[in-house]
Amino acid sequence: MRLFALAAASLAATLSLARVARSAEAVRWHLDGAGALPLGEPQAHEYGIGAAGRLGLEIPFSRALGGQLEVGGLWLPHTNAPVDPSIANHGDGIALPVMIGLRARPFFEVAGPWIDANAGYVRSGDLDRFGFEADLGYDWRLGTGRCDLGPYVGYLQIVQPKDALRPEDAHVLFVGIHIALGAERRPPPVIPAMAPPEPPPPLLEPVEPPRVVDRDGDGVPDSDDACPDVPGVHTDDPKTNGCPPAGDQVHVIKDRIEYDDVILFDTDQAHVHHASWPILQKLAQFITAHPDIEEVDITGYTDERGSREHNLALSQARAVAVKERLVFFGVATDRLTTIGYGESRPRAEGHSESEWRQNRRAEFIITKVKNAQGESTSLPQSAPPPKPQSTPPPKEGLP
Repeated sequence: MRLFALAAASLAATLSLARVARSAEAVRWHLDGAGALPLGEPQAHEYGIGAAGRLGLEIPFSRALGGQLEVGGLWLPHTNAPVDPSIANHGDGIALPVMIGLRARPFFEVAGPWIDANAGYVRSGDLDRFGFEADLGYDWRLGTGRCDLGPYVGYLQIVQPKDALRPEDAHVLFVGIHIALGAERRPPPVIPAMAPPEPPPPLLEPVEPPRVVDRDGDGVPDSDDACPDVPGVHTDDPKTNGCPPAGDQVHVIKDRIEYDDVILFDTDQAHVHHASWPILQKLAQFITAHPDIEEVDITGYTDERGSREHNLALSQARAVAVKERLVFFGVATDRLTTIGYGESRPRAEGHSESEWRQNRRAEFIITKVKNAQGESTSLPQSAPPPKPQSTPPPKEGLP
């Protein structure tokens, strides 16, 4: 019972430190397995090479420093009787440490070298002792996930009181493998778009041209404007005349922001695939560079597989995931709305993986703009979608 009480107290202390640090980093788990070699007498004489293992919970204060709680076990096989025949043979050596400490990564944000130092309670046989340890290791990131793996060496010292029968401290050396749920890779930094320079004031009073119908006030008559409700620029292409200038792979057609790529979603998942982050960054830069686009509705879709209720919930979750990534890349959250339409309005008709992949998508519809006079205007949707209905929690599906 004393062991569990000390473990609970250690965990509470670690969580208190985390609240003080107010870190936004996710918790990290650590698992160690090692060979254990006793050093110094009498342990080196009485015990052979054994094994040790630890499970640790780290709560980061920053990308490079965190507080941690560790629970472990140590076993050393008995090899020789004590030199002093009056001392009884206690059999194999077993210790159960519960410690708190600090873990640091001085040079790398992801994987790389690390060092930690811990102190706390050690249950050694049937005795309660104080102990401390230090470890040094180097990790490598495995694949594109958050798993780190690498070797480490460690040292444990179990302190014996001076009035004990044998007052010599126990010293143990560890050599083993460290596995960790490490830090998440940060996305590349966002490069803000440069605003166009202000035009110089006119030298002469401009002659008022004949009045023409121009709802968005961008100087392109509605009769020639491919985007009559969204302010844009004049071009020689009838398909883009009057639309906002195209960015890299991003352009506007009527009330829709189109992009020359595909936002990837895994089957039955709402998480935006890492490969689609660059196109979302370009979309965010485009929206940020056009403040006259006041509101964009993000619509999510699934393929035809799965129940209607499940698909509606999944498509809404995909739209929300896209919004969160755009906000991460700099778009104000009040400029974005979300809605999911499930498998309705597929982009590609068919029943193969190629068509399903195209239908697992997100679209961007401009719903509110600001004209040249600074007045806000809500735009009607070009094709009203079916109204989603409230549904019970979705079942497992494959859309």
